[in-house]
Parts: sequence; C-alpha cells; structure tokens
Amino acid sequence: MVAFDYVGRTKRLQERAKAEGVGCAIIMRPANIRYLTGYWGYATRAEYFEPRRLIALIVPANVKPLLITPKIEHEYARQATKGVPVEHRRHVEWKEEGETEDSWGLARNYLKDAGVMSGHIAFERQHLTLRATKALEQAFSGFDMADAAGWVDEMRAVKDATEIALMRRCGTLAVEMYELQAKALGEKSWREYELAMHGWEHVAHKCAAELEGTDVNSPIGDGVQLITSGPRNARAHGSASVRRIESNDTVMLDFCRVPYLLGYRMAMGRVVSLRKLNGEEQDIVAAIDKAYTAGVALCKPGASCSDIDSTIRRIMVDANLGQWIVHRNGRGVGIEAVEPPEIKEGTSDRLKEGMIISIEPSIYREGYAARIENTLLITRDGAELLTPAGPGTRVIAK
Repeated sequence: MVAFDYVGRTKRLQERAKAEGVGCAIIMRPANIRYLTGYWGYATRAEYFEPRRLIALIVPANVKPLLITPKIEHEYARQATKGVPVEHRRHVEWKEEGETEDSWGLARNYLKDAGVMSGHIAFERQHLTLRATKALEQAFSGFDMADAAGWVDEMRAVKDATEIALMRRCGTLAVEMYELQAKALGEKSWREYELAMHGWEHVAHKCAAELEGTDVNSPIGDGVQLITSGPRNARAHGSASVRRIESNDTVMLDFCRVPYLLGYRMAMGRVVSLRKLNGEEQDIVAAIDKAYTAGVALCKPGASCSDIDSTIRRIMVDANLGQWIVHRNGRGVGIEAVEPPEIKEGTSDRLKEGMIISIEPSIYREGYAARIENTLLITRDGAELLTPAGPGTRVIAK
C-alpha cells in the first residue's frame, strides 16, 4: 500500500495560512481535499460544492482539520481517511433530531471551539460557483474573506518521494498499455472503443493488484481513453468511438485520461500507422521529433515554462505546421491530468526539482496526426523520462 504524508501536507498548508495572516483555510476543490486527506471518488461531482451536499475541508491554522460531508458520503469518507488525523461531521438534507441541515454551521462551531471567531478566512474562490461563493460568504459574514486559490495547487506541483515512486510505476503501466494496443492493431480489426477496452482491462487488473488489502478504492477508474483513427485524427480530444479502424488508417492513442494506480494520471501519446508514411508525413514526424528533443533539452530546474513552449512551437511553425497546432506543449500531471506548472507561452511558471510534467508537440489534421507526448520528472540535473516508449510514429504496415 502507498502511504502518503497527509500530516506533513496539512502542516505545510497551515504554515502557509499563518504566513498569510489567516486563521483558517477552507478547501473545497475535490483534488485538493484528496491531496490533504486521501478522500476522493464520487464527491468530484459539481453538486458537492453547493450547500445542499457540501463537502469541505476546514483547516484551522492551529488544530487538526475538519472534514464536512453529507450523510451519504460520511461512511466512505471515514474509511478513506482511516488513520489520518482529521475530524468528521456530517449533515443531512432533511430535518431530523440529532442531525443538522446547516452544513456551514458545522464549520462555524468547529472554528469557535478552536478559538477562531474573527479575522481572516481563506477559501478557493476561483474554483467555486457564484452560488457556492455566496453561501460561504453569508455563512462567515463576521470574518474577512481572503483567497486561497492556488495554495494547495502549488504544493501539489512539486511531488514528494512517495508520489514520484508511484508515478514511475504509472509510467511503466502506461507504456505497457501502449505496447499492448499497438501489437493488437497488427493482429486483427478493431473498433476504437474495443481497442480502448482491451488496454483498459490490462490496467484495471494491474491497479487491482496494487489495492490488495483494501476495499476503499476501485481499480476501474473513471476515465475514457482518447483514440482517433483516419478522418477522426483532427479531433485532439476524441474519445474512443464505435468507428472501425481501417487497414490504411493512422491511429492516435492518447493515455492522458486513463486513470492509473490510485487514479493518478500520466501524459503519454503516440501515433501508430497501419500504412507506410508518405514523404510529407515523414517530414512532419521529423519536425515533431526535433521539437520534442529541443523542448526536453530545456527541462531543468529554473527553466522558463514560457520559453519551453515557445521553443517547441517555433520549430513546428518553421516546418509549416502552425495551422494544425491546437494546444500548448505541456503541463503538470499527477492527481489530475492538468496541474501546475503551465507549459505555455506567457506564463511566469518556472520548473522546480520534483515537478512532473508533459512535453507534447503535436499536430492534428484529418487523416493524419503526429505527436510525441511523454511524462518527465524534473531532477537536479535535467529530466527523467517516465514513459519510455519508442519515439515518433510507429509503422506496422503489412
């Protein structure tokens, strides 16, 4: 089993709150609650931001956190956080003696008991709906409200040793899935979704082995692999469809939305061609390879994420590929498929040792896509490749 340092993570957040002059941080982003407590799953639905089924982690600066959940989530939350120093309170959606509908009242009472009755409270403003923000501000009308958006996200951007070890295993699993699917393409005819399920079954069994001894989390995950073939290659985010892959197609395999061990995400994408590439397509592959190599060479602590993106894009534009570029050239990955840092032009983000990022020069057009996407760990001296599959487009034409 993987043992994350939830105590250390919470302590770092509390130290940030003290440094900002804040008596309490209220965390409502599901990924951030998971990062601090281990509780995740169904509660990622948007309705859990709202007062009716509120889920919130109340983190006072000087005492242990309080996890507020609706009664429907209470038992799962207790089991998911077993051994983690966190208090639990639940609320209901009806009137019943011994229960409460006042979800934010649970937070106010907890803070009162902790001696936090005035001053600054910080919450993740940018992630909330207007309705949720209004309810929160009304609940704490006697406090000064500050913005904690980005506090936990910044912590998550630099992975600790446990996360790095886990993501190394996830990278190996992503490569296994790719090799399995690439091999399968050469063996028989597939519909896109059938190929996705073929790879997904392999992943689910590997994740199940990781979860032996616990019944808290499912090995199945909640993602759908992106697979496009032939005329669908222009759709960068095309989920695997019922289209039958034809014998002269190129097939884009994207693994970013596949949940791996404990739901962690990896960045990896490749193109497999069932026909020989023509001269133009070979030139495109060469340009993508060149852009990828240049981008990776810049990946070291202190590097400007804006410069990395601009360098990669410039090479592709110089190769006359600009019209088919549809996204930035990297981002952070981990609990979520898109995390800080941003690898895009104009950002002030810089790489730090321990960050795990993608580098992904890509072009998409009808009938042919070309891309290399890999996950990299930023080390003291440069970057470690976590998804060591072969580069370029794999041709398996008969």
